[in-house]
Amino acid sequence: MSNKRKGILLAIIGPIMWGISGNVAEYLFSVPNVTPQWLVTIRLFGSGILLLFWCLVTEPKKTMAVWKSPHTIINLLVFGLAGVLVSQYTYFSAVAETNAPTATIMQMSGTVFIIVYLALRSWQLPRRLDVISVIFAVAGTFFLITHGHLNSLAITPMGAIWGVLSGLGAAFYTLLPRKLLKEYDTKLAIGWAMLFAGIVMLPGSLSLATPKITVPVFAAIFYVTVFGTMLAYLFYVASLNYLSPATTGMLGVFEPLTATLIGVAFLGTRFGVPEIFGICLILATTFLQTIPTEKLARFSHKPTILK
Repeated sequence: MSNKRKGILLAIIGPIMWGISGNVAEYLFSVPNVTPQWLVTIRLFGSGILLLFWCLVTEPKKTMAVWKSPHTIINLLVFGLAGVLVSQYTYFSAVAETNAPTATIMQMSGTVFIIVYLALRSWQLPRRLDVISVIFAVAGTFFLITHGHLNSLAITPMGAIWGVLSGLGAAFYTLLPRKLLKEYDTKLAIGWAMLFAGIVMLPGSLSLATPKITVPVFAAIFYVTVFGTMLAYLFYVASLNYLSPATTGMLGVFEPLTATLIGVAFLGTRFGVPEIFGICLILATTFLQTIPTEKLARFSHKPTILK
């Protein structure tokens, strides 16, 4: 398997786990005293501990080596707070204010933020392929979740604000860890970043009322902590070793796709023509990103320098 295909696989698995996690979180928010702050704290603190325990068992010396470099500690803090914590808290706040599909749609704006940032940083217009992929991704998500009707989204002002912020958070956690991953193992960087974010959230969360933990609630918390957070972030961020941030961000469209398929499988949702069209657009995004660069010369153009 080539490095690019490996990266695409990792970048797809992560969002699939997130898509399931969004629906599970929506269920948890129906449980008394489960708030975005409480759930995000449990997720980040628990996932950080699990990842670092894994690192301590396999590579104990490297796990503590980060403390020898003030520069690395600062980068981990920035990634943990500006990337991991912001993306988690804003997304689940959007889920609590609206619902999982609506919050996922708003989070997809992160792809646009990434491409705009990279274009400004390099002072070049995005590739035509990236522009087409963004249009396909956004349009496909729109048709898939909204049934092709603008008025099917009932977004409150706070839901809209949290949704836009979650898009920024998605861009941050895609862009920020690239330098860290060049020096440290993925699970090590993610583990410390999550633990830092969880520790920051812990004092405020301890003052909140504790939810009643039943078997279904425990199972849901276990999923969002282990699969929907630890493994999802691990796979997604690991994909950055093989793909550009823009490509990784665009493959995040599998998150709303998964959320919708869960609705079909367990909630009796049926696909109409707009939804099928949306699925085709989303899958087309993946196909576009797997085309070898040398084959794009026939229909791609040289990026234009901005002036």
